[in-house]
Amino acid sequence: GYSAPDALPLREVPVGASFTITRIPEELEFEPGMLEFLEQHSLQPGHTGVLTVLSPDGTATVEVDGSHVGVPAFASQRILVTS
Repeated sequence: GYSAPDALPLREVPVGASFTITRIPEELEFEPGMLEFLEQHSLQPGHTGVLTVLSPDGTATVEVDGSHVGVPAFASQRILVTS
């Protein structure tokens, strides 16, 4: 699959930085309930957000479309974004 050369996992974005989601890998599509969760919170390619908190366990709290959502570590290390 194509991903931008400067794409990086969501959890590697600096806290306070904005990002644009570029790719949701297939692994997440096979995770029960994950795709619905991502769609529900507008965590989709082309959407932009801001990383507001990164917990030690890898959970990333992001603000997308004005609402805050906690992205589980499993997803935060796989969702690819550009900053």
